[in-house]
Amino acid sequence: MREMKMKTPVQMTDDLAHFIKETREDTAFPHESLYVDLLEQWKVLSRYQLAYADKESKRLYNAYWNSMARWYEVFNNERNHLLEPTAVPSEDLMDFYAGLIEDLMNHVLDLVPPSPHSTIIKLTDFRVLLSNELQKITQLDLGIQGPIDFAMIMDYWKMLGESLDRESIK
Repeated sequence: MREMKMKTPVQMTDDLAHFIKETREDTAFPHESLYVDLLEQWKVLSRYQLAYADKESKRLYNAYWNSMARWYEVFNNERNHLLEPTAVPSEDLMDFYAGLIEDLMNHVLDLVPPSPHSTIIKLTDFRVLLSNELQKITQLDLGIQGPIDFAMIMDYWKMLGESLDRESIK
């Protein structure tokens, strides 16, 4: 197991990219792999220039990356088991998990302040970037995910929601 110390967003992004290449997960089509979709999200969000951010963008940025650091810890601990074949539970159970994920996802989407349509949007507004990236990851095809992927997807939305709740973002 790899030693776990707090990694920066760029380090987590690089490590996830290495995992994807190493496991050939990069052959998946768009929205078939949580890891590929998340890598795309991290690439965009890790390039954000925090130095130019306003107070709300900084809070949202920190809440997002704190939750992703927690998710990364789980990912790092489970990385050797993530792509192992596992028996798929009953369809009812998979539907139940998909429903839970949808509830968690909707909760997070409700917490991220929407982009103001009637005002000028600053390029330094993190909520615009985050909102766009979250909309993309909602397209992940839950119908083809395995049990471990479902758990990782649930953790993603749950940890993100908890972090945003803690920061009282909105």
